[in-house]
Amino acid sequence: MRFGAWKVALRLARRDALRAKGRSALILAMVALPVLGVTGADVVHRSGQLTPAERVERVVGGADALVTALSPGQGVEQAPVAEDGAFAVQPRPGRQPTPEQLKAAGADPAALVTSLLPPGSTLTPARTGPETGASSPEGLVRTLTTEADLGDPVWRGRLDLVKGRAPTAPHELAATQAFLDHAGLSLESTTTVQGLEGTPYTITGVVEHPGELGRVELVARPGELLDQLAAAAEPGRPGAEQAQNAHPSWLVHLPGGAALDWAKVQLFNAHGYTLTARSVALDPPPYGAVPYFRDSATYRDPATGNSTRVVVATVTGMALLEVALLAGPAFAVGARRSRRQLALLGAAGGRRTHIGAVVLGGGLVLGLAGAALGVALGTGLVAALRPVIEEVGGARFGHFALPVPDLLAIAGIGLLTALLAAALPAWQAARRGVTAGLTGRDTVRAPNRLVTALGVALILGGGAIAVYGAGAVRHGLPVVSTYDTRTLTVLGGSITAELGLLACTPLLVALFGRLAGRLPLGPRLALRDSARNRSRTAPAVAAVMAAVAGAVAIGVYSTSTDAENRRDYRPQAPYGAVQLISHNDGPKAAQLPAEVEKQLTGLGGRADVGQLVYRFCDNCSSTVVLKGPVDLRRLADLPHVATGDVAVLHNLFDVRDAAAEKALAAGKLLVFDRSLIGADGKAVLLLRGGGGAPLQPGQIPRPDLQEVPVDAVLVDDPAAARFAQGLMPTTALTGLGLASAPQGAVWRPATPPDRKAQQRAAAAAVRLDHYAELTVERGYQPKSDAITLALTGFAALVVLGAAGIATGLAAADSRQDQATLAAVGAPPRIRRTMAGLQCALIALLGAVLGAANGFVPAVGLLKSRASGVGSQPALITAPWGELLLVVLVLPVVAGLLAALFTRSRVALGRRLS
Repeated sequence: MRFGAWKVALRLARRDALRAKGRSALILAMVALPVLGVTGADVVHRSGQLTPAERVERVVGGADALVTALSPGQGVEQAPVAEDGAFAVQPRPGRQPTPEQLKAAGADPAALVTSLLPPGSTLTPARTGPETGASSPEGLVRTLTTEADLGDPVWRGRLDLVKGRAPTAPHELAATQAFLDHAGLSLESTTTVQGLEGTPYTITGVVEHPGELGRVELVARPGELLDQLAAAAEPGRPGAEQAQNAHPSWLVHLPGGAALDWAKVQLFNAHGYTLTARSVALDPPPYGAVPYFRDSATYRDPATGNSTRVVVATVTGMALLEVALLAGPAFAVGARRSRRQLALLGAAGGRRTHIGAVVLGGGLVLGLAGAALGVALGTGLVAALRPVIEEVGGARFGHFALPVPDLLAIAGIGLLTALLAAALPAWQAARRGVTAGLTGRDTVRAPNRLVTALGVALILGGGAIAVYGAGAVRHGLPVVSTYDTRTLTVLGGSITAELGLLACTPLLVALFGRLAGRLPLGPRLALRDSARNRSRTAPAVAAVMAAVAGAVAIGVYSTSTDAENRRDYRPQAPYGAVQLISHNDGPKAAQLPAEVEKQLTGLGGRADVGQLVYRFCDNCSSTVVLKGPVDLRRLADLPHVATGDVAVLHNLFDVRDAAAEKALAAGKLLVFDRSLIGADGKAVLLLRGGGGAPLQPGQIPRPDLQEVPVDAVLVDDPAAARFAQGLMPTTALTGLGLASAPQGAVWRPATPPDRKAQQRAAAAAVRLDHYAELTVERGYQPKSDAITLALTGFAALVVLGAAGIATGLAAADSRQDQATLAAVGAPPRIRRTMAGLQCALIALLGAVLGAANGFVPAVGLLKSRASGVGSQPALITAPWGELLLVVLVLPVVAGLLAALFTRSRVALGRRLS
């Protein structure tokens, strides 16, 4: 065609779009909505990708560098930005330490850092404290602690004050918004820190880490909190160990004219320190000059894959195919309604290419408008919702990005999908004869058997490729963009299987039509009309299928993942059990359980739990374990033997067996795993420690490992074996020379206490023992899956929308047939019945095919994730609720809505012959 003919075609298409405003608005929405979604996702993704300057600012703030004592006296390798990766290099056997390592091992860290930096550099300690508890109106909230002078510009960009004022007086704190939300506090509220209950702190400001908005943290002035916490912590307690093992860090401000390069970074690494310098991050060294990039692969798990990337790529590829299918019926509506106009164009001398160009021009005009509208709305929506998006994402944008190449590509994809959607109606319009167009009579062609055979081959081949690629193809380097061979194989197989189902859709519609002869009048006419007009029925079925396939794929993946997490979940106690964990054996040991029972009513009987230990010297003890195989993946804690009475058997192990209770009362050890007891009915206790100690005159030397066989009774209960290897009665400890270390208490209330009551009881327990913990075993808690819910809702809209569009097209096409039925005396309800059944048929067939096709990528992804070394077998679970909704409920709803909104009576008109 010449350019002038294209101008005429586009002019006709534009006028037709303006004339049919409702249909044009529908097509615009179909094209614009996917473009809007992809544009918004791309803008959010690009805005979240930090530039090197933004990335290093979140690490060093307003300083020039950050130095961390990772492992003084040991070699260190790091990425140019150490927070992106760093590890201590393990020394080789027989290799002598380097002079730098010897120097760092015995030097004061701050003095060493000062000596390695340019003269005149200023160090600002970046101190982080232990995780502790802070009081709230409901009890106690776990929080991190740190110290910073928020008035110093050196912290800006690393830790920002966003509300209120910086602490300036003693006993003032700043807190993150996440802490305030968890604690139910606000500005100017007071809180106390666990271990410093006598000192209330006033919260004067709200701070945030730009890259971690969900961080629960308290920020005090330098010298106001961390030293006091360290002084209050008892040696050997968790808080003291955490404060002692923390890696000291300093923010560095360089004098004018000084700079840090990669050689200086390597010098710090040689001493066991990491250095993140702004100048190095902005001008990083070549890839080959960074030892970390060469050696870090040995410190990664080679089985870790990119399942999330596979999910995104698979669903995106299926969604691009869906857009074209979804808009196809709408373009077919326009072509059908304009067939007389197009026939007149052919009668006036227009060729078939001219007629097709008019329909394809509609796709070009509406595709351009829809793509531009989607890009504009997507960008504006992200700009308007930026604070909400950042809060949900847990990080601030580095900048608001408008990637022009990406936006042009997205708009181009939207235009391309519109053209693809209009291609089939344009081809059908070009093939329609002039007489058929003028009279409104189309010929009915049988389904192409070759296309159907090809579709079956694509279904089988695509499914096999997706499953094979997920399990047999190994992870590797990216091949196309950021996707490796495994990703592309799963994606290609899934798309191939879906294309095969699309090719088989016309035959399936025709097969349904053959069932019409056995049905009453209304269903018979509906099925035959759908089968006769497959050109409008098949695209609608395909659109429903594509939407349902994407939703089911994510639903199966999420449900199976949740089932695997539930399978691998390791409870700490039976469901509903209230556990008080305390190692206190002082005078307050008896007060702790009593205080918990005072705060929580209805707990029932209490079981005091201990742990079997071997004391081989004063203040020296080791945990006693049973000899035999140990599966750490099944245990809730490290292998040990519990001590206690029948109450412990009931509350902790959930065992109520008369023989076991009798054996426990007789002083025998109960063993819950068959592999830990011998054929002679004895279990072997392993006692470690005491070997090599100085001997007194006449004393016999003891080995470092002793095996002590004891009488045992088997209680074969895999559920009880998760909590401990066995249960030893306290009455038998003296005869064995063993002891029991207190571990706390366990209750089994009829119903678990709520979380607010748990917070109050935990706060009361901490007041007596700073290191006590109160937990309630609530079982596996599934995470809410917003993606699955959103995709299910989107699939529901597509099912109803596509089925409704096809039903509207059928009503427009069959006006003459409806008039004939009315003229020969058919009841008015026939029209409603036909519309409802046609809509339900399209929705049902598309939903069933989509549900079957959605399992292909989901199974492939699950097998891909389970192919790593040491991975558990994939657990395939179907989301029955979602399947019931999209396969049964939605088709019924679609049919009822179509019948409800269809007029019963039709105006009679004169037919052309």
